[in-house]
Amino acid sequence: MIATPRGVGDLTILGWVVFIAYFSVAALCYRAATVCWQDQEARKSCRVWIAIAGILVLLGVNKQLDLHVWLNAFGRKLAEAEGWYQNRELAQVVLFGGVAVVVVAACLLLIGLGWGDLRTLSGALLGVGSLAAFLLIRAISFDVIDLRTYIGGFKLHEILEVLGILLIGVSAVFYSRSVE
Repeated sequence: MIATPRGVGDLTILGWVVFIAYFSVAALCYRAATVCWQDQEARKSCRVWIAIAGILVLLGVNKQLDLHVWLNAFGRKLAEAEGWYQNRELAQVVLFGGVAVVVVAACLLLIGLGWGDLRTLSGALLGVGSLAAFLLIRAISFDVIDLRTYIGGFKLHEILEVLGILLIGVSAVFYSRSVE
């Protein structure tokens, strides 16, 4: 049985603001998708906006449920039960490599989906790139290396997370207005 990990959820004011921002910006992305669906030439971009909205919802849920903490606890218990906990570094490197491949593949897929409309999607795609960097920093600093780089009193991964959400939100608003 896996016990409830301590410290699950980001219960700080910034954590709750980011949690709400994930869902608010996901709604803006959905709005951009519905607006562009009405324009025959812009329909290709709809898939990008829907995909980004889905990513934001998943990240928003994870922000307070900390599903990665549960996954880590499960992995630790499995490693202990299987007797390879002492050699877990290889598993951590493989897991990080897997996360990196998935994150990069998702970014490339979004670029591919929006290929014909990269000029108007560039801000949102930069935001996704910022969130990708945030995810990779969190993945590597979770157990292997602790990357606590501070800029202006904020952790680098916090800045990248907020910047990514902000870029996507602003892009969704501008995109919706430009297509209407």
